[in-house]
Amino acid sequence: MKIRPYVPISLILLAGFGLRLYRLGAQSLWYDETVSAVLAQKAIPDLIAHTARDIHPPGYYLLLRLWTRPVGETEFALGLFSVLFGMLLVAGLYHVGRAFFGPSVGLWTAGLVALSPYNLWYSQEVRMYTLGAFLGLAAVYFALLGVGRLDPGLTMRISPPLPQGREGLRPPPGRGRAGEGVPPWPFYTLSAALGLYTLYYFAFLLIPLNLYLLARLLRPRNRPALRPWLLANAAIVILYLPWLGAAYRQAANPPVPPWRSHLPLLAVLSESWTALSLGESVEPRQVWPLLILTLALFGLGLALANPLWRVLLPLLVFGPLAVIYLAPLMGLTGGPLYHARYLFTYSPPFYLTLGLALAWLWTRQKLVTALIALLLLAGAAISIRRFHADPAYAADDLRGAVNFIHQKWRPGDVVLINAGYAYTAFQYYFPEPPDQYLRLTNFSPDDAGLAVLQTGMVDGPPSLGWGDPASDFYAMSSRETIAALETVTQTRPRLWMLRLYDTVTDPDGLIRDWLAEHTTPFEDRLFTGQANLRVQGFMSRQPFEPPQAANLTLEDRFILRGFSPPPPQARAGRPIDVALWWEKQPAAPAGPPYALSLKLWDSQGNLAAQTEPDEWPAGNLYFTPDWQPDQTVYYPLRLNLPPDIEPDQYWLNVVFYNTQTGRPLQVNETGQTVILLGGVEVVE
Repeated sequence: MKIRPYVPISLILLAGFGLRLYRLGAQSLWYDETVSAVLAQKAIPDLIAHTARDIHPPGYYLLLRLWTRPVGETEFALGLFSVLFGMLLVAGLYHVGRAFFGPSVGLWTAGLVALSPYNLWYSQEVRMYTLGAFLGLAAVYFALLGVGRLDPGLTMRISPPLPQGREGLRPPPGRGRAGEGVPPWPFYTLSAALGLYTLYYFAFLLIPLNLYLLARLLRPRNRPALRPWLLANAAIVILYLPWLGAAYRQAANPPVPPWRSHLPLLAVLSESWTALSLGESVEPRQVWPLLILTLALFGLGLALANPLWRVLLPLLVFGPLAVIYLAPLMGLTGGPLYHARYLFTYSPPFYLTLGLALAWLWTRQKLVTALIALLLLAGAAISIRRFHADPAYAADDLRGAVNFIHQKWRPGDVVLINAGYAYTAFQYYFPEPPDQYLRLTNFSPDDAGLAVLQTGMVDGPPSLGWGDPASDFYAMSSRETIAALETVTQTRPRLWMLRLYDTVTDPDGLIRDWLAEHTTPFEDRLFTGQANLRVQGFMSRQPFEPPQAANLTLEDRFILRGFSPPPPQARAGRPIDVALWWEKQPAAPAGPPYALSLKLWDSQGNLAAQTEPDEWPAGNLYFTPDWQPDQTVYYPLRLNLPPDIEPDQYWLNVVFYNTQTGRPLQVNETGQTVILLGGVEVVE
């Protein structure tokens, strides 16, 4: 039975699409992805102004903004945009492999990319990398079409199996060349210009590509293509001129804190080869036999290629990597540039080379080729499983961290984001917009509502953010940092800190140490991910006076000094917030932790609502046995009213009880186990 030619590639595309849809959006977005999500929500002028101060140009964000209008802004919808270009990359590599080397190479290359853990990782990430890689492939393809019409060495196919030798790779006689009838140079110009507007690192692909093309075009028979090549590149420069100033300033004087360190060359090569071969969710020492296998296949693919491709294929992958590695050492950039994610833009020729080797092997040793394919598939399966299931490779759970703050935040609290530029995570995941986002050093006692404070880099260089007051990056001295923290803790009873990348912006731990010394830490929650993401709560030691005094003693253990009464009216489905001021008696015996239960009763004495679950009076670091005698402990409480609660007059009280026995403490002055906080009318 003859298999139709479109069946294999259809199955490959279907498998790749299914892999990319699996658990798409299941994990939280990590910091960089929340930047994408937030920028896609901005008006176009604000988006462009923001990216002029950031580390990536606006192209991807503008396209993502266009995408979200009909599709939505959920994690799944945002990730689907990267999936789209990840699938175009599979289809594009099939076409390029088929056009230049033959159908078998196209199929093997497409299969490798469809199942590649490296490609899966970035096809599910809400960033610009699959778009950049697709545009890079398009730019290379159309540039080679422009030259290849004069240079037949750039077109070769796998012919039927021959007894031995490299003759198995040669242009079959009488065949048309790749891309016949396509005007290549305008498409090259468009792809390259869009790539530069997508990723600054795209330029590192164009440099080796055009050096190679120039060397070919200076040959007498290829010179007719020199003029259109020059015009195409001039058009790229003209199209990029509006952004050239921002790009140069980014390269010469980055506005961001230095977050990368220079890696030794061996570490760069090892990390890069592992990522290309099996993704970033495995360690080289764990899969070194498979890395040797891919190295052997890569070498075989180059050996099989004609001299032109033997230079071009590794040049397109490792030429940009060489520029990335050497540019900082030569003082051409403001800091180290390397990260494995940036290599992804240049990765398509790597898979073409492996596809070339596997296609050739298949014509000679089908059993050996099948075994090699199974080994590669097993390695990919291990890497993909770890990508989805291993906590070591999980995204930072910013969704969980911000939701935790939302659950615990109460009126009067303030949120500190350390490092402050990570505010995009808070902005994307916090359900209600905070009243204001402020730099920590701009906080004023007059600022009301939920203020989100963004830290800068403690004692950082003045060049951060280029001194722009609208920048997400700024320097703040130790002195003004401490002064701002004093102002916050003297005017706000509690501070929540979202700790993310603070070792970059506060390497000496000034903020952490000051809060530990001058406040009472009461909460510390660690969330999954690679960045040691934490939410911490700190209680001010300033003696804030309660709005209403109480002075009620609970069995000589605790005294309720006062409270803030409930509001006169509340709406169904909305929260009621109150706050309590407690003291622990000096003679209070040691015992288990106590907890609070807030209860709402109707006029007939029926329980209408209560806190679910009940709350500890402070947090997971400061249970009642840890309270210091005569210290006032401020604790706000929230009761969420049911949406279907009947409009009526209700009464709110609180119970303080033993968590081991469930027995409530009795109030000495009243002889009751409940403390009445006041009445509240529930309205529709």
